[in-house]
Amino acid sequence: MILALLLQAPVVEAKQIDPAGQVQMLDEVIVTARRTETPVEDVPGSVEALDAAAVSQAGLFRASDLAGLSASLTERSIFGSSAPQFFIRGIGSNDVNPSANPGVAVYLDQGFIASPLAQNVALFDLSGAEILKGPQGTLFGRNATGGALIFKTNPPGTMPGLDLSAGVGSFGLQTYDVAADTGRLGPILARVAATYRKSDGYTDNTLTGGEENGIETFAIRLRADTDTAGPWSAGLILDYANDRSAMTAHEGLGLFAPEGFATPPPAGPVFIPCAPQRVLAGECLNLLGYRYSADPFSEGFDRESREHLDTGGAVLTLRREGPVEATSITSWRFADRDVREDTDASPLDLVALDFDNSSRVFTQEFLFGGRQGRFDWRAGAFGLDETLSTTNRFSTLGTLRAAGVGFIDDPFLFAFGPFRLAQTYTLDTRSVALFAETDFSATDRLFLTAGARVTRERTSFETETRFEEVTANPVLSPERSGEQTDDAISWRLAARYELAPHRVAYVSVNRGFKSGSFNGGALFPTDTIGPVAPEFVTAWEAGSTWRFTEGLAVNAAAFLYDYSDLQDFTLRSTPPPARQVLDSADAEMKGVDVTLRAALPWNLNLRLSTSWLDATFTDFVDANGVDRSGNRLTASPEFSAVAALSWQGTLAGDWTVGADLSANYRSAIFFDNTNDPLLQSDARTLVDAAVTVGHARSGVSATFAVRNLTDEVVVSDALPITNYGFIQRTFAPPRAFFFTVRSAFR
Repeated sequence: MILALLLQAPVVEAKQIDPAGQVQMLDEVIVTARRTETPVEDVPGSVEALDAAAVSQAGLFRASDLAGLSASLTERSIFGSSAPQFFIRGIGSNDVNPSANPGVAVYLDQGFIASPLAQNVALFDLSGAEILKGPQGTLFGRNATGGALIFKTNPPGTMPGLDLSAGVGSFGLQTYDVAADTGRLGPILARVAATYRKSDGYTDNTLTGGEENGIETFAIRLRADTDTAGPWSAGLILDYANDRSAMTAHEGLGLFAPEGFATPPPAGPVFIPCAPQRVLAGECLNLLGYRYSADPFSEGFDRESREHLDTGGAVLTLRREGPVEATSITSWRFADRDVREDTDASPLDLVALDFDNSSRVFTQEFLFGGRQGRFDWRAGAFGLDETLSTTNRFSTLGTLRAAGVGFIDDPFLFAFGPFRLAQTYTLDTRSVALFAETDFSATDRLFLTAGARVTRERTSFETETRFEEVTANPVLSPERSGEQTDDAISWRLAARYELAPHRVAYVSVNRGFKSGSFNGGALFPTDTIGPVAPEFVTAWEAGSTWRFTEGLAVNAAAFLYDYSDLQDFTLRSTPPPARQVLDSADAEMKGVDVTLRAALPWNLNLRLSTSWLDATFTDFVDANGVDRSGNRLTASPEFSAVAALSWQGTLAGDWTVGADLSANYRSAIFFDNTNDPLLQSDARTLVDAAVTVGHARSGVSATFAVRNLTDEVVVSDALPITNYGFIQRTFAPPRAFFFTVRSAFR
């Protein structure tokens, strides 16, 4: 979760119930999980759909916030605005480099967002979201071994209209939103929406007296659709986001025993490792002898951190209806990131990192579909062209440099520095795929599905590392390059049986594929650039979509995944410092998901999402020769549950009132394959609440909300920088209050 959650006031509608408080009717759920609008009961797979009300009540700000609404979705990010790491049922990517292949595909409407730099899209003016669970090896995008996230924007209205909202909150938060419908402009309907967020931050900088974790973001989106009676239609989305936020402030955990610094010999301190209990108690020091604050929201930072991000793009959709429906989706997206990080999170200049990244992605997709007799089919082609350019700068032991300690020309003799490095790399990716899927109506109740996707992906990588020091040999790691071509077939088989109206059972087996990857963090000559092998997931699943009454619907699924050549990223502690390694591993996942929607008496609505997951390495010896078999996978909680209860009613006259209460439980997760308790986030429960009062006739409403009501302290990510004697951690925001006013003009 991010502090700057926008609380968009939920639309408060008085639903009809009889005087005895009888159960309401649930709305039909329509999803796009099959690349066309389909009732959720007709999908032979697990889909979690969130309507506009659920999205609004949750106050989503960035794509990463969606993890607060689903028990099956976990997100981690050492950054704040960019490069989220999504995991669905334990499958994703834990590589912090933008060269990583995400295991979860992200879509804004039908536009595919390929680069992890751009996937943490600004969320505003949404009509809903979908979480597709399990490999999407036939119909969806690229590398979707874990699943897909689909964010759906509000379509233009047929009449002119204006929606406005403004809010304030804790830590100096200000929010402003506007959305305007133009009405009919000849054959065109258009909608323009924009959002602005600003806050001071929630972490005290004891060195400067200022605040860290502040945000400043602006985003705008134009959506234009044709409104004609002919077979042809078109849609265009243009969007741009400008983020000038501070980077999420890190906190440190020291790893060296203070007694080693007490009476150091002439050669310097003795670096005695601390026991884990002492580390967690905050008794230990980093390489320069600094003891970190015990308060996760207070520290002395000697460097202003920032995470500046510009993202945007265009998606043009052309569609022709007929016996054979044809759709063309053309997308171009860019992302530019500038990160300045106080890596050691202390008043000392121990480690500082800068990242400059630029991504350009073009995708073209053609979709065809139709129905002939008992066959309902979809087929198409997909192409992607991406260029990623990166410059990473590393500075170590600047405090010693300022004290006159010089650079040693062989860093492997003086492994910690002080030195300054600059790594550059480029990654070019070309991917093409052909795919098809068909449903066969074997009987009026039995439907069989078969699909396949053939993919060829070529990736080329070049990297070089140079000293930014006065040295006889400035080239630390000369230019290295590699090229990888992966050919793969992914497929899907499924059977769906309609037991009764709105009561469906299904079984499926999917084969998902993620292409090979290069190690974007290969700084030193001893670091392997890769590539690592492509990974494959074979997923067996059985489930049911069951509407017990008109007011109660349950979706349940049990699954078993066989995961081969999992691409695992770790930081190694052996010199040279901060070695980044990509390994391949085998793993197995099994679990159960259950989601429930209930329209209860007295205008109460309940949404419940639960998950049990057993995700472990089955065969994995890492680059240090340590057997990690049996360890849990990164970001894979054993138990998770999200419960959201809402009530809507009427007051006197045209006044309405609504109340929302939600709780999000997640058991402990690990942040790397060692399952080190120092790289763990403990079990936590986050509680949010909101009350909305509105005037139905004027369209004005006001909402008061609180996030993290119980003020839980939650570690959201951690990286071991053990050579320099600390663990870098980030924390989710503390308790925060919000007040938002919204008005609609029609």
